[in-house]
This record gives sequence, C-alpha cells and structure tokens, in this order.
Amino acid sequence: MVLPELYEELLIEILIRLPMNSLMRFKCVSKHWLFMITSRYLTNLFYKSCSSRRSFFAYLVIREKQSNYALLTTSSSHDDHSVSVIDQDLTMPIMGGYFLNACRGLVCFTVGSRVQICNLNTRQLVELPIILTPQGGEDYNIWYYFGHDPVHDEYKVLSFIWRHNREEWKVRSEHHVLVLGAGASWKKTQCHIHHLPYCQGITINGVLYYGAWTDDKKCVLMSFDFSSEEFNLIELPYKVGFLQRSPWPSLMNYNGKIAVFDYVTIFSDCSVRVWVIEDVNKSQWSHKKTFVLPTDFAHKYDFVMGGTGHSGKIWLRKENLSWNQPTHFFIYDLVGNEITRKIEISPSLLGSFKQTDLLLPTLWDDTESIMYLET
Repeated sequence: MVLPELYEELLIEILIRLPMNSLMRFKCVSKHWLFMITSRYLTNLFYKSCSSRRSFFAYLVIREKQSNYALLTTSSSHDDHSVSVIDQDLTMPIMGGYFLNACRGLVCFTVGSRVQICNLNTRQLVELPIILTPQGGEDYNIWYYFGHDPVHDEYKVLSFIWRHNREEWKVRSEHHVLVLGAGASWKKTQCHIHHLPYCQGITINGVLYYGAWTDDKKCVLMSFDFSSEEFNLIELPYKVGFLQRSPWPSLMNYNGKIAVFDYVTIFSDCSVRVWVIEDVNKSQWSHKKTFVLPTDFAHKYDFVMGGTGHSGKIWLRKENLSWNQPTHFFIYDLVGNEITRKIEISPSLLGSFKQTDLLLPTLWDDTESIMYLET
C-alpha cells in the first residue's frame, strides 16, 4: 500500500515532467488537483525542471504604435536543432503599450500610467494598482522594473517617479515597491541617490541592474536588491557608457555576473569589448573578452544586439524586419566565438503592420512558467 504522502510526491514528480499544456488540462480533474497544480510549491518545481532541461523559447515584441502590438514566440523547443522559428502569435486584445522586461516566464508591460503583468503560457493577465504621482504630477515621469526576490520567493515591481530639470540638470526622484499578490499595494522605499533610469534592466540572482544618469551628468550602473530593497551605485569602466539614442541594450549576464558592452571600436574593426564586474562595492571591473563580429553584421546600419538569459550569449540582428522573406536573429556564444542558433521570423505574422522602419522589435528568451497570478 502506498502512503498518501508518498503518492502525492510521486504524482508531483510526474506532473512537473509533463508538457505545460497537458499540465494545465489536469487542473480540471478535481479541486485538489487544481490547488496542487496552482500551488507555489509545484510552480517552482516546474520552473526548475524546465530550466534544467535548458529549453529555449524565443519571444518577440513588435510595437508600431500603442494600438498596434504583437507578441510572438517559437512553437516548440528543440535544443539539438540550430534553428528556431517564431510562428506563434500570443497577442491578447487587452495587451499593449511598452514592453518593460520579463522574469521567470512572466512579462511586464506599461500602458501609460498602468502596469500589466502577463503569464504568456497560461494567458493570464493582471493589472496593478495605479501609482499616484506627487502634486504637479504632469511634470513627472514614471518607469518600472520587474523582478523576483529569491529570499522570500516574491515577485516585485519597482517604480521610479522622477522630474528632470534640463536647464540645471537636476533629477528629483522617489521610488516605490509592489509585491505581486492579492491586495497588492505600493509602498515607498528609500534611495539617497537621485538618478534618472536610462535603459532596460537585467536581473541576476535577485539583483536588478540598470543604466542611469546622476545629478552631475555622470553615466553609472545602478543596482537594486529585490530582497533587501537597497540601491547601490556602481561606477562604470573608463569611457564605457550607455550612449543616448543607442539602439543596443548594453547589459548582459556573463557567468552569473553583470557585464557591459563597449562599442567604441565596433565600426572600425567590428570588435566589441565585454567588461565584467568583479567587486560591486568597490566598482572593480575586468576586461574579460573582446569579440569580433562577422563584417556583414557590424557594418550594417540596422545592426542591433543585446544580452540573453543564457550566460555568455548575446543576440544579433543585422537587418530590419522583412515582409517579403523571413527575418533572422542570431544567438552568438562569446566563449566559442560562434553563432549557435538562428531564430527565424515568419513574414506572415507581420501582416497587421505597415512596411516601415519605425517598428520596434525586442527579442528575449525565457523558460515556461505555470505561475498563477493572484488578483
């Protein structure tokens, strides 16, 4: 006779190995199965199981206007293949606005002052409470970052409300944190460094990193620990900065450490240097890598690159989206100095967009999640 506790553990071990679509169907078996499958315990086990299998799912956000929006993904994942095809449309009618970032299978969007969190796999979307700006709020800007607190196993949204006096170059800002869950609300958190966030961030081991400008016109790297909710300023390597109006995201995960790209020589000899932080508290960096891109990439006017969720890998794109033939992104391994995967975008998915260079595609890779979003 199998003990009830052992039976449930065996059942969970079986469930977390199932494809996500099959697992979602089993929620209808009974209330007990629904509770078990939507529990945080099984959700985390399923996420770890997917991560250990190193599945590769590429997602692409295309935005022409706030009202014309598409979220696309690959139909399946085969790590033994070198080509992935983005041919599935996950766009929902109420989805739109600006893509902020993704974290553990969840995606954060902002539509004006409203923030939405979406699980692309379960098709669940929740809208967060609107944060109130200070008096005279029309002069303020709002920005958000989304991440995971591994200590308390909580998903958090960090908000920036700032005002920038361009004549005196003075930045005044305040910050709030919201813990995702039932009855969620914003609470103020302290930061004694007035700064203006500049680029999309990247989270590594529960710490958010993002580029920013300070009051003294200095370009720096800021960090925010989602567990302790503390900010830290990190000086950048000499001559490395987040160039204004640059189309290239400058941050990446390099063997579990934050790294920045240095593009100074990209158009002269097609090379990009990678600087990796060694000591966050002392702002100590080391020059880890100089990699040379194929000339047909680096000399393209429309060339774009960015970091991925896989350590030591970046994505490249050398042309604008095409309506006549497939467009390709490439995954480039910095260690092996080689392209390891080609991601193809079917032109049939671009039918609702005008043939214009103003499309803003954003590519990222992630792992499937069955996380249930409480409201």
